[in-house]
Amino acid sequence: MESFDFGMRLPRDAAFKRFVHNAAFIRHLLRAHPLAGLDEGQIAEMHPTSANIVGPDLSQRLTDAAWRLTLRDGSLVWLLLECQSEPDPTMPFRMLQAVATMCLKLSRDPPVKRGYTATHMPRVRHLTLYSGRREWRVATEVSEMIEAEEGGLGADAPRMECPTLDFRNWPDPGGDGNMAVLLSRLQRCATPEAPCKAAEPLGRWASEPGRADLASAFAAWITQVALHDLGVTDAPVSDNLREVLDMLQTEPRTWADRMRDEGRQEGRQEGRQEEHEAGLERERRLLLRLARIRFGGAPVGRLASLLEGITDTDLLEEIGQWLLICDSGDALLARVRQC
Repeated sequence: MESFDFGMRLPRDAAFKRFVHNAAFIRHLLRAHPLAGLDEGQIAEMHPTSANIVGPDLSQRLTDAAWRLTLRDGSLVWLLLECQSEPDPTMPFRMLQAVATMCLKLSRDPPVKRGYTATHMPRVRHLTLYSGRREWRVATEVSEMIEAEEGGLGADAPRMECPTLDFRNWPDPGGDGNMAVLLSRLQRCATPEAPCKAAEPLGRWASEPGRADLASAFAAWITQVALHDLGVTDAPVSDNLREVLDMLQTEPRTWADRMRDEGRQEGRQEGRQEEHEAGLERERRLLLRLARIRFGGAPVGRLASLLEGITDTDLLEEIGQWLLICDSGDALLARVRQC
């Protein structure tokens, strides 16, 4: 298992990858969100396999996780998983490349003990897991991105469905015991108080044997991603789920109160800034009226452009004095340009 430095905030993708490398989580994921023709009940065995897929030109395409699934009927399925934190319009082509390269690899080295050959290979399925905040608007089929011939889809356009699971907008299928469902609920939390309720079911299995890696992944996700999304940037970082659950019981009110205070302070600062800007604009308009009265309309347009860049109220007052002592509009403009 890859080690992580819990003194640093994990990028969203890195935090999410910890889940897709966990067999129990993948089972829960497929139980709650079956792929067409593949659900958790069909799986007899799961084994992680290399996610490094090397193409014929030795270029490397790295998927985030790859699993070899043995189904109850004895057939094999390769499952490729890709984690995304931002919408990527090229995802259909990326996954097409990954699936095609994996098929080529299996064709050259088929699992012959299972009865497969170069022309009869296992299925390769794929799923993109999206954990970002922006709406995912990416084509769901490769052929949608290729210009069609007049009258319909061109015969030469490759076709492959590109399923994506958006954890923030995933319809909740229910069930407090499903880890994928609980992760999606944490994604949808909108206030600092909400993660406490969403994470509560995690405490029922946090100390169970064999769940340490998954518990640690949830702890990292909550303290380094979920709370940051809610504006809590000073939460203690921990990989101990029990400690994190205890923190969620005691700290959210403090976080919420502080964020409300900060919001009020920012609001007051914004209000003062808006008041200052309004005052400057009033002074500029007054100076332009006085300039029109004293020198006529000729210098007003050029003076307006010069005054727009002046934000010092004392200087604007001084320009008002220059209006009285300058003999002409040109003399006034010359002095203002020297500011």
